[in-house]
Amino acid sequence: MLCFAAVAERGSFTAAAAALGYSKAHVSRQVAELERTLGAELLIRTTRRLSLTPLGHRYAEQAARLRGAYDDAEQLIAAERSEVRGRLRITSATTFGEVFLVDLIADFQAAHPQVEVEVDLSILTRDLLDGHYDFAFRITRTMEERLVARAVGLIREIPVAAPALLAERGVPRRPADLAGLPALRNNHFRDDAEWVFVRGGDSETVRLRTPLAVNNFNAIQHAAERGLGIARLPQYHVHDALREGRLQRLLPDWEIAQLPMYLVHPQRRHPTRLQTVFRAFAVAWFDAPERQALLR
Repeated sequence: MLCFAAVAERGSFTAAAAALGYSKAHVSRQVAELERTLGAELLIRTTRRLSLTPLGHRYAEQAARLRGAYDDAEQLIAAERSEVRGRLRITSATTFGEVFLVDLIADFQAAHPQVEVEVDLSILTRDLLDGHYDFAFRITRTMEERLVARAVGLIREIPVAAPALLAERGVPRRPADLAGLPALRNNHFRDDAEWVFVRGGDSETVRLRTPLAVNNFNAIQHAAERGLGIARLPQYHVHDALREGRLQRLLPDWEIAQLPMYLVHPQRRHPTRLQTVFRAFAVAWFDAPERQALLR
């Protein structure tokens, strides 16, 4: 049909072939096949000229409208692929999202103002496919086969305590000394009452007494600042409290095992331009020195 529309518009097989980028023979065969399919003659062919039959005129009018719709659709797809627009759905652990995602999204929308973003912050691990999420920021030791992950940083947890608690109970010198102090446990993690420390080739595991368990980093930090116990918290979360002296880092020569933070998304054969651009933007954003200082 597109070949016939080009012939009807340009008045010859030669001109139509040049416009479509096909050979003249190919265009002629396509028009002849269309006539056989319709069971009607659309063109009058003579050695000197080419003209439309009455039925050919009516069919050419319909074909021109369809060709216009086809061209409009191609232009729409091209515009969508070149302009970043649409809606993103992102899920993240609560405190990581509070610290990082608002700034990430603000910077992304400043560069791409036609983008809308819906964020879910939760301690629950969402199903990305069932929940129709584009991306997740997730700490995990194993990854589902249907998901793709890209590390954007390391979550370094550090042991901290309020200066008043340390003044009263003493400053621990080795991991074993922590067993004599009350500890705050994050009950979102089943093993959070058991802290494993490493230094060089040495490793020490401490089982702690945890009179208070909370499943939220903000609440744990607040309790630690009140002197209710020692806590292990992400470095990015306590950065300001350490700088301002509200908390003090314990055992600076020892490390708690680090866990990678991943940008996760479902496997996609044909990602949208928005998804492709956001993934590249987020990876570069987290690679910035000011973010890596908190995620290494």
